[in-house]
Amino acid sequence: MSRTRRLQLVFLLVLAIAVAQVVWWLVDQTGFVGDLAREETARIERDRDLAQRMLDEGAAWSELAESFPELELVGTEVQVSQALLVSRREERRSHLNQYRWEGAFFVLVLVAAMGVLFRVLRQEESLRRRQENFLAAASHELKSPLSSLLLATETMVVRPLGEARRKQLLERNLRDLRRLEEMVHKLLDSARLESERAVLVSTRLPLESLVEDVVADGLRDVATAPKVVVAVADDLEIDADPVAAKTVIRNLFENALHATEKTTDATIRLEARELDTSVELSVSDSGAGFDPDDARRLFDKFYRPGTEMLREQRGTGLGLYLVKRFMELEGGSARASSAGPGKGAEFVVAWPTR
Repeated sequence: MSRTRRLQLVFLLVLAIAVAQVVWWLVDQTGFVGDLAREETARIERDRDLAQRMLDEGAAWSELAESFPELELVGTEVQVSQALLVSRREERRSHLNQYRWEGAFFVLVLVAAMGVLFRVLRQEESLRRRQENFLAAASHELKSPLSSLLLATETMVVRPLGEARRKQLLERNLRDLRRLEEMVHKLLDSARLESERAVLVSTRLPLESLVEDVVADGLRDVATAPKVVVAVADDLEIDADPVAAKTVIRNLFENALHATEKTTDATIRLEARELDTSVELSVSDSGAGFDPDDARRLFDKFYRPGTEMLREQRGTGLGLYLVKRFMELEGGSARASSAGPGKGAEFVVAWPTR
C-alpha cells in the first residue's frame, strides 16, 4: 500500500471519528436540554400546587404573584402562564437549533478540510508518478544520444576512416548533440517558467516564415520524413514573443514527428487561420493519437500517457507543457483532440489579436 493511500485511510478514519463525536454531542445536548425542560416543568407544577393551596387557605393573589411569576390566576384556579410556556419552548428550540447549526458547520468544515487534503494528496501522488516517468524518459533521452556519441567518437579515434564514413559519423554526432540541446532547452524553459522569470515581449511576427523555419529545422535530422503540408498565408501575422512563438511551434511539430515515427505514409499538416479575436495554428498528424480522456492532461508537466517503461515514442513530457505555459503568458490558449489511439491527433494554439 502506497504512502498516499495510507494517509487517505487515516484521514477517513479521523473524519469518521470526528463525525461520530459531533453526532454524539448533538444527541447529548438534545437530551440535556430535554432533561432541563422536564425538571423545570416539574418545579413549576410544584409551585402551582403550592400556590393553589395557599390561595385556598386565604392568601391574597397579589402577594402570591410576586413569589410565583411563572403562574397566573384564571378565575379561582392557579395555572401556568401560557406566555411563559411559549417563551420557554422558543428558547429551547433556539438552543437546539444553535447546537444543530454548530454541529453541521463543524462537520462541513471537517469534510471540506478532508476534501482539500485528499485533493492535495492525489495531486502529490500524480506529480510523483509523472516525475518518476520524467526521470525514466530523461534517462533514456540522455542515454541514447550519449551512447551514440561515444560509439561514433571511439570509432573515429580507433579506426582509420575514409572521408565519407567520417562525414557520416560527424553528421550522426551532430544529430545527437542537437537532440541533447533540445532537451536542455526544454529543461531551462521549464525552470524559467516555474520560477516566473519569463518576460515576454510581443512583436509583430510573420507566421508563415516561423512555421517554415521550424519545419526545415525539424526535418533536418529525421531519417524518414513524413509528408508535411504547410497551409499558412504569407500575409498572416501574430503578436507574440519571438522566442516563445518559435518554441511553441517547434514543440508542436516535434510532437507530431514523434507521433508519426512508427506510422507508414504519415502526414503532418500545419494550417493557420485568422478569426475575429485570434489567430489559430493547428498541427495535425496521422500518427499514434491518444485517448480523448487524456486531452487536457497532455499539457500537464511531465505527463505522458501509457506506461513509461513500455513506451516506444521519445519525449520527456515537457514539450506540450511548455506550449501551454507560453500560450497562457501570451494570453492565448492551447487544446488537443484525437479520435483515439492510432487515429492521429490535432493540436491547436491561438494567439489573441491585439
